[in-house]
Amino acid sequence: MRGYEAPAHERRRECSDLRRAGREMVLLVGSTVAADRSDPSLVRLIAKAWALRKALVSTTAPSLTAVAAEQGISQSYATRLVRLAWLAPDIVEAILGGCPPANLTASRLMQDTRIPADWQDQRRALGFV
Repeated sequence: MRGYEAPAHERRRECSDLRRAGREMVLLVGSTVAADRSDPSLVRLIAKAWALRKALVSTTAPSLTAVAAEQGISQSYATRLVRLAWLAPDIVEAILGGCPPANLTASRLMQDTRIPADWQDQRRALGFV
């Protein structure tokens, strides 16, 4: 009989990296690796998306276009950015923690205009599964 195994989206992703230390190889696991790998442009993009989300929730503006104008950004940029404000929590955690898939970049996130709303589909589309 097996014990409880959390679904993939509930499991914590742990960053790891293999680095040379003199003649030996060292396996780094956890926050040491995350601090080294954090992508500032991805982190900045998530921060902007959440700021836009906060502005949308707290404003009386009638549309995203109006909020974009208030924020001083184009409607097109706001449309692409707002999709990122509803990424799955584990995806956001991986990005902020420096553990996104290697092929996930800020430009890829902004170019992908069809990010699914479903969290499991997001994980598949962005390379987390």
